[in-house]
Amino acid sequence: MLSVSEVNELLKQEEIFNFIGIEFEKLEKGYSRLKFNFNEKLTRIGGILHGGVVFSAVDYAGSYAVRTLDKVKDGVTAELKINFLKPMKEGPFTVEARVISEGKRLVVVDISAYDGNSNLCAKALGTWVVYRETNSETQLSS
Repeated sequence: MLSVSEVNELLKQEEIFNFIGIEFEKLEKGYSRLKFNFNEKLTRIGGILHGGVVFSAVDYAGSYAVRTLDKVKDGVTAELKINFLKPMKEGPFTVEARVISEGKRLVVVDISAYDGNSNLCAKALGTWVVYRETNSETQLSS
């Protein structure tokens, strides 16, 4: 499993990651937590965080919770549903993702997004298709 600093360094290659200002804080098996600060460039008219920004952060958190699982080398989002519960106006924002079901090819993740006052502002449920190391890849890396 990659460390938090390795993931943050790796994702600096992605413009959207940099634009939002995401930084992962914690990665454990089946869990991830990231944070990002309020920035007016991320808001919609009315000064609240744009839903697309929230969705992107939720997707990153879910993806990296999945990638912490045993022998997962990659995963792609198959489905992601989000409920926006409260406007996100005050940062820093926190997004936490927890794997709730793990199959051979599909993983389901529960994701929560909070504002700077710890208010639950968005709740998501997503499914990822995972690509795992094969036995030959595991043997080669040992």
